[in-house]
Amino acid sequence: MITIVANFDVKSDCVDKFIKLAGDCTRSTRKENGNLSYKVFQSRDDETKFTFIEEWLNDVAIEKHNEAPHFKMFIDLIAPLTNGEPSIEQIMRVPGIR
Repeated sequence: MITIVANFDVKSDCVDKFIKLAGDCTRSTRKENGNLSYKVFQSRDDETKFTFIEEWLNDVAIEKHNEAPHFKMFIDLIAPLTNGEPSIEQIMRVPGIR
């Protein structure tokens, strides 16, 4: 399993629009083969900070997701709503630690 943590800095006047688009993307992504979990979080301290935590079966599932029309559309639509590029990290659980 591969976990992706993606952080977005959203313009303050675009938060509501970002939330709507994130919800649309989340609903579509959860239907994808190989998606194990897809959750969106908002900072308690700063309403403009969002974190997506995604769990994927393997690299093939991630590649298919990145090419999915709904995901490409989401990325295009949020570009003007955010400050810069998102911070994205792929991580894996450490074996033997539960």
